[in-house]
Amino acid sequence: MTTGVQAPPHPRTSPPRRRGRFLLLFVIPLLALCTRLDGTLHSHRPSHLLLDRTGRFLGEVPGSHDAWGYWPTPETIPEKVVVTTLETEDRNFFEHPGIHLPSIARAAWQNARNQRVISGASTIPMQLARLQHPRARTLVSKAIEASEALYLVHRHGHDAVLRQYLTVAPYGNQCHGVVRAARLYFDKPIDDLSWLQAAYLAALPQQPGRMSPWSTRGHHLALTRAQRILKQLHARRILSDEDLRIALNTDLQIVPRPRRNVEAMHFILAAARDVKNSPDFMHRTTIDLDVQRTAYRALTENLARVRGLGASNTAGLVVDVTTGDVLASVGSADYFDADARGAIDYLATRRSPGSALKPFIYGLALEKGTHTAATVLADTPVEFETANGGLWAPENITHTFLGPMLLREALGNSRNIPALRVLAEIGIDEALTRFERGGVKGIRYTPDAYGLSLAIGALPVTPTELATLYTALANRGETRPLRTFVNDAPGSGQRVLSADASQLIAHILSDPNARRPAFPVNGPLDFEHAVSVKTGTSQGYRDAWAVAFDDRLLVVSWLGNHDWRRMNLASGATAAAPAVHRILETVSPTRLPHLALPIDTPLPSSLVKRDVCAISGALPGEGCTHLKSEWFIPGSEPHESCPFHVAVAIDLRNGLRAGPDCPAKYVQRRQLLDLPDTYEPWARKQRLTIAPSAYSPLCPVENTTRPRIAIREPRTASRYLFDPDTPRELSTVRFSAQVSPANEEIVWLVDGTPVGRVGYPHELRWPMTPGKHVIRARLALSGETTAAVTLTVED
Repeated sequence: MTTGVQAPPHPRTSPPRRRGRFLLLFVIPLLALCTRLDGTLHSHRPSHLLLDRTGRFLGEVPGSHDAWGYWPTPETIPEKVVVTTLETEDRNFFEHPGIHLPSIARAAWQNARNQRVISGASTIPMQLARLQHPRARTLVSKAIEASEALYLVHRHGHDAVLRQYLTVAPYGNQCHGVVRAARLYFDKPIDDLSWLQAAYLAALPQQPGRMSPWSTRGHHLALTRAQRILKQLHARRILSDEDLRIALNTDLQIVPRPRRNVEAMHFILAAARDVKNSPDFMHRTTIDLDVQRTAYRALTENLARVRGLGASNTAGLVVDVTTGDVLASVGSADYFDADARGAIDYLATRRSPGSALKPFIYGLALEKGTHTAATVLADTPVEFETANGGLWAPENITHTFLGPMLLREALGNSRNIPALRVLAEIGIDEALTRFERGGVKGIRYTPDAYGLSLAIGALPVTPTELATLYTALANRGETRPLRTFVNDAPGSGQRVLSADASQLIAHILSDPNARRPAFPVNGPLDFEHAVSVKTGTSQGYRDAWAVAFDDRLLVVSWLGNHDWRRMNLASGATAAAPAVHRILETVSPTRLPHLALPIDTPLPSSLVKRDVCAISGALPGEGCTHLKSEWFIPGSEPHESCPFHVAVAIDLRNGLRAGPDCPAKYVQRRQLLDLPDTYEPWARKQRLTIAPSAYSPLCPVENTTRPRIAIREPRTASRYLFDPDTPRELSTVRFSAQVSPANEEIVWLVDGTPVGRVGYPHELRWPMTPGKHVIRARLALSGETTAAVTLTVED
């Protein structure tokens, strides 16, 4: 039962008491005028309690005086709180105007008799005056407090004074106010307090420094005092025999002291800024402490594993893909690690994402219809012209090439060259527009400034932005804004990709076969259930990223150093992915335990399934021996047969292509792999049996003779710059030539000077030297020489 603050019945006021009250009407204004009394009830800034989504303590933002509490006492105060407080502090509260003259007289007599302070006779209004204006404990101060007490009650009334006292009274452990104290010690609202709990709280303001519920001695003192209060109430017939018996035998149920959640320090600080001006003082966040601790443990233990590779910090997020709720937020490995700059919130720090943005570039190509999941892409050496007119020859992280790759495998293997080719076709402007729409806020430069490097890490993002972007892949192309408080209204998502394109990309990222051979079987990117995974490694191994999501959760992990220092071959797959794997495998089964985790990533029924050649991605022809199934957005499915596996007429006398004039007895038609010239060096390296590029000189075809030697790269008028991250002695330019027949050796010449004699595949790495140079290649035996190619190396 609860009751409003009201005076209990008391005897009819006698004539002398009435005369005293009339006297106060003149005394109070006189005192206020003479002593400048403060008759206001001071408002205090309440602390803000941060809870996890299940109501467990996460952190607290201090209020006034860096203390906890000052939570407003409600208009209607529970009877137990009123009765126990008045019994402890001021039994005659509703019967006096702010001071109790009999108590003052009794205290004066006791103090004089004992020649020391035995009793202060402080009423609740006097205590409130002292709490609002702490003063030295002198007779003058006592007189001022008494005057202010009279003024406060006269101006505001007993009810308001009692509410204010219960709001600001000290309850130990830097806690002020009974409402916060009930939450702090019993984790319940004041309406639910038992008689023993109410009496226990009422005892604390008398000696808040000594009666800590979390110390053995303090708890004993407070409990003894509470029991005495209850017995006094029983003696005054406020409590019945049964009430007293139940109260004295009730378990107090004091909750443990809240522990500081260091694993969520950055989240708590960010949340504190968000709630600073909120009228509420209890805030339930979206954090799940169980998930938070699992994520923190996985991230920090993984960091310890790779510290030897030069990594000093890590960060990560766990997000509910359906709602966008942030279930775990780890801003750094250790907030208090000064050497690793642990106070930096790396979830809000922009870093190069490496390859982590590639899925959206491929997804945009699927949506626009320029590519399908079975489009063949060339993972071969290439040069792109830069905005300043120079040439850029990018590399894969492995410094190797895999030749013709279908888009599915190119994305699964995270190859750089195919992604750059796709971006060059779809346009940098469009990609930037989609990234901005998906929540990336750091786009500050023109498309030319980012260039094609946008596909491999030129656009810095925060882990939080990357998580938001990836929610689009988990939600049919539409983002889920991240939410940190359960009472916040869900934000409106933004469409980044079409539903079909996003689901097809998610399917590719969950396909373990698409990741071979770059990523090993049963490695950290392989899961027991359907999980879409992408990693990223920035230039120079400065950042390692991993993102993984299933139908329930999305996990992002970052690992690196605050000063962008290089790590030692710590890639996203080897350094960051193990933590993501552990988090997802541990937490996902607990989210919807009544539903089995899906084995395969679902695809929309609108997609069309076709069998295609595993090399060309076209409809299989007679010579296609390796087939695979692929899914297509309607209207994009292939209609032409494989152009790579064809029947080629071969001159049996030399193994070259037979012209139409070759005698039939020397011609044999064979099913061979007939690749475009760009793949020839790769195919020969792989020792594939491919169709010869040259026609037999015994029966040539008019106008089909090819030069016996030609320079593939560098292209003429190329410009090269030294990479500041690469030692000069390791800076090289790739020389590559097409030679027929391929078994002939060639000599590379720079400015007329031979720099190397090589055989197949006729490639050479030339150490860069500043200046303008002329490059030629010469057949070693015949001396036939190519046309000159010029290049410039800028210092």
